[in-house]
Amino acid sequence: GGGGGGSRGPDVKMNFDVTLEDMYKGGSVSVKIKRRIVCRGCRRADTPERKARCAKCGKCPNEVRTVHRQMGAGMIVQQQEEIPSREKCAEEETALDAVIERGMDTGHKIVFERMSEQKPKQVPGDVVLTIRAKRHPRFRREGKDLHIDLHLSLRESLLGFEKELVHLDGHVVTVSSKGGVTKPGDEITVKGEGMPLHNFPSEFGDLIAHCHVDFPSSITEEQAAALNQHFAA
Repeated sequence: GGGGGGSRGPDVKMNFDVTLEDMYKGGSVSVKIKRRIVCRGCRRADTPERKARCAKCGKCPNEVRTVHRQMGAGMIVQQQEEIPSREKCAEEETALDAVIERGMDTGHKIVFERMSEQKPKQVPGDVVLTIRAKRHPRFRREGKDLHIDLHLSLRESLLGFEKELVHLDGHVVTVSSKGGVTKPGDEITVKGEGMPLHNFPSEFGDLIAHCHVDFPSSITEEQAAALNQHFAA
């Protein structure tokens, strides 16, 4: 295929949803698009094989050509006019392999040059994919940092805790209070466990755990008496 020539066709811009796991680990994702292509050789479909191959092809959009016209004595101007195309066109499903680099963020653009729709005597435009992060059930991304909600029991908030979290690539991260009381709204930062930095994948942001204390809905009389005795002391 191809639509060679001087003028350039418009770009096609699309949003493309990417998982947070792919943004963390990197990878390749296939994107399917439908586009018009110019059927090369259909003007010379003089064999049964060519005729069969070109049976699905239809008319192409009109071509634009430049003509010179005289507009009065000694004045010649250039004008453009549309003429029917002698080429044949068809719709084709094309797979584009989008490479997701580690640390890419929402808004990053991946460009596939000259992969937009084709038209006779025209250079195809680009396909521009703008990536967007899919919502993750546990992690939230803010730039290079990751955020997670950490739910604690009343016992854990008072006496301390150590929890293991499974990260986006499967490795385990330990989050602990390191002694002391953890209050609702406290934040615990784990250095270097955030997102890799795009173009600097050996550097990482931080993981920030937002602590929530799940209070019991009720306590027994014995528990109330024990708490009263403890805090009275």
